[in-house]
Amino acid sequence: MKKLLLFSFVPLLWACSHSSANISGCTGRPDTRISILQLNATTQLLLDTLRTDATGCFEYALTFKQDEPAFVLIKTDSVQVATLLIEKGEHVKFTADPKKQNYTVEGSESAQLLQELNSTFQQSVFRFDSLNRVLKEQEGAKNYEKIYRQINLDLGKVYVKQKRDALRFIDNLPTSFAAIAALYQMYPSGLPVFAAENDALYFKKLYDTLQPLYPQSEYMVVLREEYERRMNAMTMQTMMEGVAEIDFPDLELPDINAKKVKLSTLKDKVILVYFWTSTSMAQRMENNDLRRWYDKYAVKGFEIYQVALDTDKPSWAKLVREQNNPWINVCDGFGAHSQAAKLYNVTTLPSGFLIDKKGQIAAGQLSGKELEKKLAALMK
Repeated sequence: MKKLLLFSFVPLLWACSHSSANISGCTGRPDTRISILQLNATTQLLLDTLRTDATGCFEYALTFKQDEPAFVLIKTDSVQVATLLIEKGEHVKFTADPKKQNYTVEGSESAQLLQELNSTFQQSVFRFDSLNRVLKEQEGAKNYEKIYRQINLDLGKVYVKQKRDALRFIDNLPTSFAAIAALYQMYPSGLPVFAAENDALYFKKLYDTLQPLYPQSEYMVVLREEYERRMNAMTMQTMMEGVAEIDFPDLELPDINAKKVKLSTLKDKVILVYFWTSTSMAQRMENNDLRRWYDKYAVKGFEIYQVALDTDKPSWAKLVREQNNPWINVCDGFGAHSQAAKLYNVTTLPSGFLIDKKGQIAAGQLSGKELEKKLAALMK
């Protein structure tokens, strides 16, 4: 899979052309080395290096080879100052504050849109990092389990909100290159905002909108490859069923027969998303509790989506058949590196997440008696 590294940040080939744009920037750092790089779909190219003047400002004339907007990254030494989206003929002015890692921009609607997108995402990243920091600081506390569950619920809400915000941005600006950046947002932990296979629809929709406008763009190649990769992993019907907005990270993993099962298709049910590993004898025995709950509540609209974080899929499938577990059993074979575990921020096993009939996460990181108690309350 060819990854777009825009917001990790990676670029495109510049060259001479008949069109240009001007960049005026102020970094607040006099006599400082500035690196100007063009960001492309899969590569990064250093365009020039220069120094700011006595007031901390500089000027740069940008030439275009291709007939499309350009992503430009401005750095002072190794510090990222600003990322600009520039079109031909524009005179873009920005003022940066490297200490606060933000900047303001004028003279370009595209650059302003990108700045707003990045600013909103950085707030989400800050919230995500702050919650994880609090979680680490509370290790060893007497009520750590309670804190752990609540923070993981909050992390899930931050993730879902960011994805919704990104979708609104894309829907409002379908012909802007800034929408490409929205699709490739990624948290520092390596978690993409658009991580699900059924997000293929959004990649295809943006490609269909932009490709007629920029048929020679390298970005269109990457967008097409990405949506085709995701579509090949699912049928169009399944993909369309997953378009509806939900309040939990969606999963689509293969069962013991290699048939992919999507979590979001379990409508109007109380769902237990249960992470475990079949290599643990204790967790194998805990399936007896799952069986008891399933037998009691299945007729009332209860379902279990049990995710095994195993690497030996044949052994896992053999155990599931031997135990004759009647609920949904899935495993992608990536073990602790499973994307499903990242989406739910799973750090301990077993971990159970309860989703109510409205599609909202009601409780997370539960097991044993606490899980049984919460489940009983939801099934009343």
